[in-house]
Amino acid sequence: MVTRSNITQLDNQYTREVKHNTHRAVLSKQRKKRALTIIGCFCLAFLILGVQIVHAKNAMSQTNVQVSRQQQKLTRVKQTHQNLNEHVKLLNNKDYLENLIRSKYYYAKSGETIYSLPNDKASDVTAK
Repeated sequence: MVTRSNITQLDNQYTREVKHNTHRAVLSKQRKKRALTIIGCFCLAFLILGVQIVHAKNAMSQTNVQVSRQQQKLTRVKQTHQNLNEHVKLLNNKDYLENLIRSKYYYAKSGETIYSLPNDKASDVTAK
């Protein structure tokens, strides 16, 4: 048996607008939720990428500091190397070597007498 309902829906302009507006409101809420989800995902991605960029920048600045320190050290070592090379060249010179040995170690030629005065600036052989 078929039962008939005593309730009928009105089909006029107002009811159509109400149905349409409620449908719009539901779609609007869904769109807002979807938009917020997408924005949240993008914000999370930007946050992660931003942290990585900051971390990489800090690592790069630390590396640059290390590079500058090593360059300064290299410059000092090159200068020391150059000074030592000049000293080696001077030590290969017989006149310089003779004067160095005579002044530093009080070496005398045969028949020569060396007098050491208290005000002499030459370093003492026994003092080390």
